Amino acid sequence: MKLYPECGPCMIKRTMLFCKDSDEKTKYKVIKEICRIFAENFSEGLTTTQMAHMRNQAAEKMIKNKDPLKDLKDESIKEAEKIYPFLEDYVKKIPGEKERFKTALKMALAGNTIEFGSENHHPNLKKLKEEVMEVVKAPLAIDDTDKIYEKTKKAKNILYATDNSGELVFDRLFIKELQKYANVVVAPLTVPVQDDASIAEIRKTGIDKIAQIIPRSDSIGIWFERCTPEFLKKWDEADLIIAKGMGCYETLSEYPEKTKGKVALLMKAKCGPVAKDIGVPIGSAVAKLI
Repeated sequence: MKLYPECGPCMIKRTMLFCKDSDEKTKYKVIKEICRIFAENFSEGLTTTQMAHMRNQAAEKMIKNKDPLKDLKDESIKEAEKIYPFLEDYVKKIPGEKERFKTALKMALAGNTIEFGSENHHPNLKKLKEEVMEVVKAPLAIDDTDKIYEKTKKAKNILYATDNSGELVFDRLFIKELQKYANVVVAPLTVPVQDDASIAEIRKTGIDKIAQIIPRSDSIGIWFERCTPEFLKKWDEADLIIAKGMGCYETLSEYPEKTKGKVALLMKAKCGPVAKDIGVPIGSAVAKLI
């Protein structure tokens, strides 16, 4: 997805989240440098992912912290784990294979609410159960869950591209459901980036104990030029790909030849540009084959 004008101030503001624990002098230095980078590079021909990558690299170098949102990631995982037993029990009580699958899918999708720094979205971790169940019980703005279920039944190999750290707990529930039908390979980021899941968070949630892990990239979403050879091989081999979050949408929309109707995008459209680009109101839940 190419940059929208309103992406600029939002992305610069998000920088403050990265240096929230820095002193005032460092914050001034970081914002000044990030504004310079945006002034020199921000243009309609650049993608959101490319711009975010430049911002993240510069900010992390100046604050001397490769994982500035570690505390938020840890807290979100902790709060998600608290409601996991309820969600697991809820799914088990659903009558019918198809409805159980769709409920677990919607729970994984609902977990995408756990994202920090978006201009129009502020997750409430203390009301996480309510937020998740609201998505589970409400209609989706784009609902391809029936088609995703049919593709899953026919699949032998499924590739699961993760997004934010806290939602891994809900991904775990859905991954277990997917494993009833096919082999599942899970692909987090290779290193910490923003509040996205990396290998460290995969281990904290125990997903490495239930599925094969293939790290995919050092950048948000699925930016193919920065993906590992192992991930690219799994992409080609996969019969179905589950792609979580706005970052995956923003990157994959630039590679229509790579998706070919085998990618199931699960996300909440938490910002104006993404919602506008995909054609739904802000805050909408989306399960779309792309």
